Amino acid sequence: MAFPNLALSHFELFVNNVDEMEHFYRETLGFIVTDRGKGEGAMVFLSRSPEEHHQLVLNPQSGFKSDKSPLDHLSFRVASLSDLRQFYLSLSKSEVSCDTVSHGTAWSIYFRDPEGNRLEIFTDTPWYVHQPCKFKVDLSLSDDALYAYTEAKVSDMPGFCAVSEWSRAHQASV
Repeated sequence: MAFPNLALSHFELFVNNVDEMEHFYRETLGFIVTDRGKGEGAMVFLSRSPEEHHQLVLNPQSGFKSDKSPLDHLSFRVASLSDLRQFYLSLSKSEVSCDTVSHGTAWSIYFRDPEGNRLEIFTDTPWYVHQPCKFKVDLSLSDDALYAYTEAKVSDMPGFCAVSEWSRAHQASV
């Protein structure tokens, strides 16, 4: 059975301090408040896309929060290494601890928001390799140096090919 395309629309986080979380997502990651519930401690809706009313909802309704979340991390795609570096700079200025890695298929920044939710911001590489794959990268390298370093690390890994080649094969099998 062929499935229609799926795109992430939004996610909702149960939060303890809605004001602190709103500040973090607005000031550190550039989200814009698009809507807000009524009253003190109301839900806050945020987005970075003019096509999406909300990509993130901050929900301070502690009565609904479970003790453990099955969520590992929330992931956001950016268009370029330049965009990724811009977020890295913003996170660094906010003294947020970051882990910069490559999965062979992407360059990523992993970090936690003020309530410990793990987030990822990534941009695609031009390569595909079988997953899991993860190794540290230095985003202060020039684009050329980062491309060369990453390609040298992944070129001998299982499944290595141009992402366009992988996409054609994947499309044929769907």
